[in-house]
Amino acid sequence: MKITFTAREIKEIALAAIVLSIAFALAYNGGILGISLGSFPVFVMFAFVAVGIGFLAHELIGHKVTAQRFGMHAEFKAWPFGLVFALLSSLAGFVFAAPGAVYVSSKLDLWGREAPITRRRMGIVSIMGPIINILLAMIFLGLDLMFPVAIGGISLFSVGVFVNVWLAIFNLLPIPPLDGSKVLAWDKRVWIAIFAISVALFIVLGFMNVVQI
Repeated sequence: MKITFTAREIKEIALAAIVLSIAFALAYNGGILGISLGSFPVFVMFAFVAVGIGFLAHELIGHKVTAQRFGMHAEFKAWPFGLVFALLSSLAGFVFAAPGAVYVSSKLDLWGREAPITRRRMGIVSIMGPIINILLAMIFLGLDLMFPVAIGGISLFSVGVFVNVWLAIFNLLPIPPLDGSKVLAWDKRVWIAIFAISVALFIVLGFMNVVQI
């Protein structure tokens, strides 16, 4: 299936990825008080790789592709307030990871039939983003254990684990317009299961010193 993007969409996706990269780099350092000018540029570089994979996979493969498979229109739009708040919150050591979202709407096919946006379809579209982040976190963890690539004491793959676990947890919060609110409205059991897995993974990785708790 072909995925198409408008020029505006590409610009806003790139902007959101850059802002999130800086925000995660700040948060991974413990916020404004933990910044080391010598290592911070390396954190930004590593975070850009991790965010580039985790954020794009979450929004484009998880949400956009899934919505299009249901025959719906899907388009990413940046959220200016979310972009600013992501940077501000990262100064305190955590990331408000909502720089934008894939907006879904119904569209007509060649025969004039409309693809309905049901609660089930929205729930499936919404849960796919966090599920992809969980899978990516496990892949990054495996790479971190087998190939510990580090520059200046900073592990690339551990940053990837941190970014993806946090994206999964944050987006699963049952607060509109986050993914969790739509999944909860569709199926409480699915939301509880995936959210519990995300939190448990975050705690376990914290004890393994892969992510911060």
